[in-house]
Amino acid sequence: MENIRVQKWLSGMGICSRREAEEWIRQNKIKINGSFCKLGMKFDPQTDDIWIEGVDKKRLLTSSKPSLVYWMLNKPVNYLSSRSSQGGKLTIFDLPSLKKIPFFTFSVGRLDYKTQGLLLITNDGNLANKLTHPNFKVPKYYQVLSSGKLTPKEEDKIRKGLPLEDGSVAFPCDISYVHKQSSPIQGYWYLVTVYEGRNRLVRRLFENTGAGYEVKRLIRYGLGPLRLPENLKEGEYKQLTHKEIQALKAIIEDKAESLEPSTQQEQDQDQDNN
Repeated sequence: MENIRVQKWLSGMGICSRREAEEWIRQNKIKINGSFCKLGMKFDPQTDDIWIEGVDKKRLLTSSKPSLVYWMLNKPVNYLSSRSSQGGKLTIFDLPSLKKIPFFTFSVGRLDYKTQGLLLITNDGNLANKLTHPNFKVPKYYQVLSSGKLTPKEEDKIRKGLPLEDGSVAFPCDISYVHKQSSPIQGYWYLVTVYEGRNRLVRRLFENTGAGYEVKRLIRYGLGPLRLPENLKEGEYKQLTHKEIQALKAIIEDKAESLEPSTQQEQDQDQDNN
């Protein structure tokens, strides 16, 4: 068998995501032939001995690659999107619906602790990397309840690309006002579409308009061509239909064709290094 990067093989086997494998490597949790693995190292799964802290070796070496799965989770508030807990907080993989899954899956991107709504769960590392890569600018759709109403000028700041508190500038976004809510929480509803996956991006957009408004509720209702069904209860997931999976892959293919050759080559290199 041809030598392959450790993180790529682990992702393909459904053991973990590439990003998590890289973190395991940094933490010296993986050994190849008795020596700690380094980032970028390749190995032959058929001849080399791999050891991973906390993973049963017999299961790892004898399990076959699982089928690719694509699920849509309606994430509740007060759950982390990662697999590792922080400060005793529950993660989405503590949900009863996800706890029973017999093989490794991961979320495509993340929703923060207080954000709810559509979260894609899969073991398809290649698709996940492209859906979250900034070159592809896959749209993410949110319902936002703001503590105050933005002025037209403040809305335009978000549309044009708003400078953030860390000195960077957000990609241009789409925003439209919907209506005022008086109860149970007073606020103003907006529809916002973003095209990148920065940490807490939607909340930061409202915080950095200069108005000082707080996002009281945040719901992701769409990712690319996917929309959150009204009948999907919080904490539950549904399998994507063949049509939905093909639509997801089609949006990536369309974006890839529009990239400049140098950008696509750069993207391919990034994927190899993940």
